[in-house]
Parts: sequence; C-alpha cells; structure tokens
Amino acid sequence: MDNVLLQVKNLKVSFYHDKDVYQVVRGFDLNLMKGEIVGILGESGSGKTVSATSVLGLIDDSAGRIDSGEVRFQGKDLLKMSEKELIRIRGKEISYIFQNSSEALNPYKTIGRQLGDVLRAHGLPDSREVILNALGEVGIDDAETVFSMHPFQLSGGQNQRIMIAQGILCKPVLLIADEPTSSIDASLQKNILDLIRDISLKNEMSAIIITHDFGVARYLCDRILVMYGGLLVEEGSMADILESPMHPYTRELIMCVESLDEEGDKIYTIHGYPPSPGEFKDECPFYSRCSVGEEDCTKGIPALLDLGGRGVRCIKYGKE
Repeated sequence: MDNVLLQVKNLKVSFYHDKDVYQVVRGFDLNLMKGEIVGILGESGSGKTVSATSVLGLIDDSAGRIDSGEVRFQGKDLLKMSEKELIRIRGKEISYIFQNSSEALNPYKTIGRQLGDVLRAHGLPDSREVILNALGEVGIDDAETVFSMHPFQLSGGQNQRIMIAQGILCKPVLLIADEPTSSIDASLQKNILDLIRDISLKNEMSAIIITHDFGVARYLCDRILVMYGGLLVEEGSMADILESPMHPYTRELIMCVESLDEEGDKIYTIHGYPPSPGEFKDECPFYSRCSVGEEDCTKGIPALLDLGGRGVRCIKYGKE
C-alpha cells in the first residue's frame, strides 16, 4: 500500500436542519494512488461534494459533523488532526478548487495579491516570479497584466485558470476540483480539463474530480466512483465502467449520455428523482427508480461488494 496517497474508510457525515439531524454521506470509501486522477460522479445531492470537503475538515461545526470514518493522507488520519495541523496541509499539500470561481475569488484584491496571500499563509516568500510562473503554467497569456487585475475584469475561463494557479502554487501532491468546468463556456471546457491532466502528469500530482458530467469524467479520469443517495454504489476503472457498468444507476447514467450522441430528438432520462437526505431509507437508495429492483432491495442497505478491482453495492451480485 506504499503507493496509496489517500485512503478513506466508511466516511459518514451529517448535517443539522432545525431540530433534526440528517446523514447526507452514509458510507464513502476511496483508495487514491499517487499520480492517479479519480472522478466522483453523481447527481446533485448524492454526497460527492460533502465527501470531498470532509477530507479537509471543511464542515462547519455549527452546520454539521463527521459521524465516523477514517481519512488517511500519507498514512496520517486527517480526522484526528487539530485545526492548526489541518491549516498547514490545506492549500500546501492538498488544494481544493471550489466550484464557482467568481465567488471563491476576492473581488477587492488583485490576482497577484490573492496568490501572494496563499504563499504567505504557508510561510513561503511572496515571490512575484513564482506567481507569474504559476499563471503562465495555467495558460494565462499576459501574466504581468493579469497580476495587477481584479477578478471582475477577467472572463469566467480566466478566473477558472486563476483558481487552478492558486491550487498548484505550493506544489500540492493532491488537487481536489469541484465541478471544474461548470461555470465556463463549453468551448473552453476541454482546455481546462487538458490543463488539469497536464499539471497532474508534470508534477506527479493526484487529483479528485467532482462532477455530475459523465463526459468530463470519461475524458479526464483513470478511475470512477459513482455516488447515489449518500452512498458509494459503484467503483472501477474508467474503461470497465464504460464497457460493463454493474450497478443499475450507473447503467442508466451511461444511457443518458449515449442518447445525446444518437440521431433523433429523444433524449433518455432516468425515471423519477433522487431522494433528499430526509427521504433516505434503510434500503437500496436507487430502489424507487430501478427497473430491475425486487423486494429484497428494501431489506437493508446492500453492502459494497469487492469484485476484484471493481466495487458495487447491489444485492444482485451478492446472490451470484
């Protein structure tokens, strides 16, 4: 296991709502190898972003809590670290690129000032040369000019590149990108994905890509984790998932994507809607939408089965 960079075991996370407590992540597992790019895929509300932010302890104590689990980064459990210890890791060893770059960047500070703040926060010299090199690395053409500009003077695609530059500034070993192409034009999406892949290869950096877009995952990722209803329902290599999806939910997702490439006006959609945390039951979360579900699917949450490099949470495979 020397090649494992990040290991997450049975992570469970709850959030408070009025006087109730809802568990929004009910079991998340991940083994991330050094230099690997893994995608966490699922519809909105599946738990993918909460799982990723929990890795860095970014859950506000007043809003929620981590119920259980282990998050081992380079052998050390991040969940047992103090806030002071986590601050040393965030942005330096593990960087997080948030979904909306226009909201994540400070509109009152220049780009150079904001990137300089990152360096100073980790005890590194506020070097103009280092910042300009980072801007150049992410494809900012006129780095000298952009250095003195504010985020509102730049396009969405440029701001997304600034966020990536900020993420790689301290040369982290792990980059977590939350919907990295959702706020930019379709024409620029491939450029951003190519950029993340090139930086990963160049710096031997691992990456976790959070997305609801199967096309993004297919283009960029080595391996895929599919989440639904707060649970990991399937995992495997990108090739295995595409060629032989095992969980009914994964198959339905792929059918949706394939229908976009087919001739004709009809686009395939999954029947029904994903459950909210208040609707979670002690059963397969996909049961109400599944075309092959059976009564046994309602008799508890299926275990995540290890099928030799593949993982699937479905009773069908437990019977075989």
